Order: sequence, then structure tokens, then C-alpha cells
Amino acid sequence: MHQDGGNTGTIDYAGPLGTNLDVTSAIRGLHILLWTKSGQMIAGYTSIGLTGLKWGLAAVDDSTLEVQSTWYPETDGQTLNVAYMELLLETDQVVVTSKEGQIYIVQLSVTDDGPSLTLNRTVNLTSVLAQDELLLNAMYDTAGNLWFTSGGLRAQGGHGDPEQNSTTIGYIEPDGKIHARHLLNQMVENGIAVSGTTVYVITGPSGTSSHANATGNLYALAPGPGDSIKELWSVPYEAGDLQKPGSFSRGSGATPALLRDQYVAITDNANSRVNLVIYHQEPQTDSEQVVCSVPLFGAGASNVDIAPLAHGDGDRYGVLLCNDYNAPPLYYSDSAGLNGDFNNLTQMAPGVVRVDVAADGRSCEIAWEQKDLRIQSVPLISTKNGLLYGYTQDVDLSLKGFWEWYAVALDWRTGKEVWRVRTGAGGTYNDDYQPGAIGPDGSFYQSVIGGIVKIHDGSP
Repeated sequence: MHQDGGNTGTIDYAGPLGTNLDVTSAIRGLHILLWTKSGQMIAGYTSIGLTGLKWGLAAVDDSTLEVQSTWYPETDGQTLNVAYMELLLETDQVVVTSKEGQIYIVQLSVTDDGPSLTLNRTVNLTSVLAQDELLLNAMYDTAGNLWFTSGGLRAQGGHGDPEQNSTTIGYIEPDGKIHARHLLNQMVENGIAVSGTTVYVITGPSGTSSHANATGNLYALAPGPGDSIKELWSVPYEAGDLQKPGSFSRGSGATPALLRDQYVAITDNANSRVNLVIYHQEPQTDSEQVVCSVPLFGAGASNVDIAPLAHGDGDRYGVLLCNDYNAPPLYYSDSAGLNGDFNNLTQMAPGVVRVDVAADGRSCEIAWEQKDLRIQSVPLISTKNGLLYGYTQDVDLSLKGFWEWYAVALDWRTGKEVWRVRTGAGGTYNDDYQPGAIGPDGSFYQSVIGGIVKIHDGSP
């Protein structure tokens, strides 16, 4: 969902520039789009079976959006966490977990007959997880250790994962040996970041730790001797009094984002205004682990539930954040109609901001802010053309109860809007918090409730 193991939200493909844009859509249950080195699209996939909604993976022809091959877990009732799946570019393998405690390694093979997806390996972690924990993350480090955490998304709008009053963090060695560490009254509510053999995990307060003026924790972990896990450092952050309106998290809503091999970025959950907090990746003394902190958006209307986007440019890093305070709920099959009020983005506080962090750590300051723009989806940056791609809504029409959706591109340097194009109307075209993607063909893709939208430049 966040493009790479460092969750930078950047891609080296060039997306559309806005030239005579061509917009197409297809009814496909495609979520989280990834491409192999050879250009084969792989996506999380949902379909309706005899027992209801089925989660799997699909190989897809990105020129036609036709599904070429599918894979589903052999055991029914597995809810795949496709938002945090990982594609290994060197082996064409996909790592995906299920809430029910399984890690699946799925192999993509391409022959003259087309692509196919087959199960390579399953790791059953049900005996490792504590009672009431759900499996969330799995990601390899450079030594071949497969890291994992329990966790989930907190209830929002009446739906979500139950609170878990403990967390399990661990890794599986290449020979199968499992290391695990259990943390009480903490819950992982986001993805993890990996750099080399260091893993960054952020937890929010749960159980007896969830109270006024609570704290969460950011951990830097590494493989340890025996069956242990080495803690390189950990620091608390402000988690405030409670879960903010529209949020999926009691603590930080941000998956950690790595600024090359130097810094790590998160947001906290401070009461009035959440802060972007930048940390050194290397261990420091307790008082020096934090590089800087920048308050975001307006007082009493500030929240971030999407990982910071981060890109290095010479002697500085740009970090982008989107406000989603009081965001509408996710869509579920029992929601009050596909065109219900959950489509109304005007209830969500606006704001998209870029913060510049000096590489030497001496300054952190706001570079630009789009104070009226609302982006609910997970945006991304093209490093090839310097555009930021997102998905938004026509505000004036929304106030009248009409839901019209637009893809939008901003200049990464200035924040100025470069182009926007209408994709469709109604709840069918609601992005429902899903990420956008850019493919090797230069198209921008956006998963929506009704399927998928594809946008590319036309002829001049």
C-alpha cells in the first residue's frame, strides 16, 4: 500500500501529465496493485462465493484489466490483509497474512499459457499469537527473516477489528525458528517499516494503558540471540485522551516512513493538533532520539491516518501528510445504501501539507499547504515527473448531496494543482480509503468501491 519497505509512498514510474486524459473503469474487485520487474500486475482480489466474500490474489492484464489467474487460501474463512502484503521483486513471490493467523507465500509464474499463482509456503502462527490477537503484518528483512506483528484497525463507524489488549511481534528465521515478543496493553494499528535487518513498529495504547494523556511507543528492533528479539531503541509518543472522530487508531494513525537510512517519520495523537515527529534511525540518547516535531492542521480538527509520504531531494526531505479528522466511515455491505452519507467528504476536515526536514536535522518547517483539499485515499509521488497523485471530491456538489469524484495531481515542489479529472459519480466511485497506483505503462489507477479506475494521457 505504501509502495516499498520504507513506506515512502514514492514510485519511479511517471504518471499522467494531464494531456487529454482518458478515463476508463472496470467492475473488478482489485485492491492494492503491484507490478513485477517484468511488468505483470498482481493485486489483492475479492469475489463473491457460496459462503460470501472471498479474499485472494489475482494476476491481471493491466492493459485490459482482465483477471488472468487467481489464488485463494485453501481454508475457507481466511481474511487476507492485502493492504500490507509484500511483493518480492527478485522472486515474484507475494507475502500476505490472514487475520486468522496464517502467513502465505504465493508464487507468480509466467509461461506461454499466461501467468499463474500457486501457494509456495504457509506459516501457521496461531500457537504464537496470544488470545484475541489477530495477525496483521509480515515482511522480510535483508537476512531472510520474516517479521510479523499482530494488530488491526480500530472500530470506526461501527465496524473494525476488536481492541486487542496485547501485541505479538516476532520473526521467523530462514530455517523456520520463531522468535516472539509479547507486549501487554499495546496494539499495532499500522504497517511496519524495514531497513536492512532493522524493523520499525509503532503501537497505540490499549487495555489499561488507554486513558487520558496516554502514550504509545515506537520501536526499532533487530534479530536477537537465542529466541529473543533485540531492541535497538524505543521511545514513547503522545497518544492523547482518546481515538479521534473518524480515526482507525487509538494512537498514531501513521505507518512509519523511512527517510532514506537517516530518519523515520510518524505522527502522534496529541489532543488538539497531531504532530509530525521525526526520529533518528540510529540509536541516540533518550533526549536526542527525536530530531524535530511539527504541529499539523487546525486546532481541534487534526488527525492523520495515512503514512507520511517521504522523498529526499538533495539536502532536505519532503514529508507529505493528509488530514482526515472526522472522516466518514468505511463502506460495508450493511451500510445504509451505496449512495449514503458515508460518501460525504465535506464532514472531514481538509488539509494536505508538505513539511521539509533538513538532512542535517537543523530545521523542520512547512513548505506548502493546501488548506481546502480533502484526500481520503492513499496518495503517491512519481519521482519521474514530480507529481503527487490523489483522489478527491467536488465540495460544492457534495453539500447538495451529489457525490462526484476526481483524480487530482499536484506539483510536489509547490503544492499547486496541475490537473484534475472527473472519474464518476455516486458511491460506486468512492475510493473507500484505498491507495492509488502508477503502473509501468504510465497510467494512474485508483481502486474504488465499484471496481477500478484507470487514467492515462491521450494524444496531444
